[in-house]
Formats: sequence, C-alpha cells, structure tokens
Amino acid sequence: MTKFIFLNGKIIPDIEGNISSGDRGFLYGDGIYETLRAYNGKPFKLAEHLERMRYSAKQLRISFEYTNADIDKWINELIEKNRSQDAYIRITLSRGTGGVRLQMDDNIKPTTLIQVKPLTPYDRKLYEEGMSLTVSNCRRSTSNPIYCHKSTNLLTSILLKEEAKKRSAHEAIIVNTDEYVAECVVSNIFMVNDGCVVTPSLDTNILPGITRRTVLDICKESGIPAGEKLFKIEDLLNADEVFITNALMEIMPVSRIEDSNIGKTIPGKITQQLMSAYKRLI
Repeated sequence: MTKFIFLNGKIIPDIEGNISSGDRGFLYGDGIYETLRAYNGKPFKLAEHLERMRYSAKQLRISFEYTNADIDKWINELIEKNRSQDAYIRITLSRGTGGVRLQMDDNIKPTTLIQVKPLTPYDRKLYEEGMSLTVSNCRRSTSNPIYCHKSTNLLTSILLKEEAKKRSAHEAIIVNTDEYVAECVVSNIFMVNDGCVVTPSLDTNILPGITRRTVLDICKESGIPAGEKLFKIEDLLNADEVFITNALMEIMPVSRIEDSNIGKTIPGKITQQLMSAYKRLI
C-alpha cells in the first residue's frame, strides 16, 4: 500500500517526496521536530506539541507558516490515507534551503514534513518488569542553549544510545556539569520517595517534555505531592520508585540503574497509579 506524507503544503505519496540537497536540515541539522501519538485516530496533545514547536521556532528564528488547524487537518487526512489509527506522528521543520552557511536568515522558506506511520509499541514486558538504565559518562552542559529544544541534530543522542546498548541498558541517564540528574536520552525521568513524585528542574537544561507536564498535572489532580527540584544520582539509587516518560512510551517503570535494583515491586504503587490515570486520560 502506498504511504502518504505531507510535504510543503501538499499530501503526496512518500516515494514522491523530494527535499533539496541544499536543505539546511540535511546539511547542518538546522531544524526541529515533534513526535506524538494518535489513539483511535485522534492525535494526543497536538496543541501542546505545536506550542512547544512554535516556541522553539521563534527562538531559533525558523519560519513556521501553518496554523494548528491546518496541521490538525493534514494529520487527520494522513491517518485516514495511511490507515493508521494507532499511529506514530512526526512533524519536522527545517530552516529550508538557502542562506549563508551557518548564519541565520529570516527570508528562507522552511521545509515542513509530516509523517504518520503505524506505531511500533514498546515491548509489553517492559511495563511489567521495568527498564534498566545506565549513567552516561557524557556530561550535559548547563549553558548550551540547544538542549531545551527538540533539535533534528541527534548525533549526541545516537552516541549515548549506543553507549547504553554496550552496557546492556535500555536507556542512559544524563547528568549535567553541576552533577545533577538532567534527563535520559529520549525521555524525562522521575523518582518517588515517601509518596512524593519529583522530576529534575528545567534549570538542569532539559527538554520540557509534554508527557512530563502531563504527569505533573495528573499528580496535582490526584492529590499526589509532586514537584521539580535538583537531585543527584545517589538520590535516584535510593528512591522508592523511578520511572521515565515520553509521548511514545508514555510512563515506563525503571527496575534497575547500573547494578542497583530500584523499588520492591515493578511497577511501584505510585507509578502504577500514574500509569492507570494516564491510560484513562488517553
């Protein structure tokens, strides 16, 4: 079956999609993107993802010319054309073709790509048995301005994922240059202690995750104490529960960090409560 994509104003067959060899997203990783899920044909938290994308586009001076209504319409058309009710959705925005090498140019027409594919879910056993995490040897700069944006330049993430794979772990925890826990390669991280949910502060220089914010909202609505603060690896190792989040995995329990087992049961009581609440929400 022919798959369809949205590219620069048109829905076309995937095989007809052509992007210029001079596109700055290809040449320099000069772009941003969002990934989200559709459940039963309905994109989840699309407005929040687009709000984050628009913020990044503004900060990076990349033109974003389509309305939320436009994008919602095209995504729903792609869901129907590609027959993907439970779908992986990626919206990619590059600065486009042109300009003077590494200089920003406000007059470049951007490249906008939307892809909708059948979702390949995480292994069900991971939600029952938990993921294993390693602590990366790489330290996150607290002043580098790129990490709070979902940049298409993913070389660092690729290297960190390979590091985790070599250590037989599912994900890697990133610690910043102040020695505080920041996030994981493709996920935000939380810990639970004495019934209180804690996640690293945005001051650690992390991506403000949409699922991260959703979990904090669920905690508030459910009466679960929750907050953002600075903490170190030792605090994670001594936590009652640890879990990670992103839009594709949702809420994933963690059973091991390096050689240390986490919690008495997987998923822990609070993690299970949040997983159930998230399922009700979607």
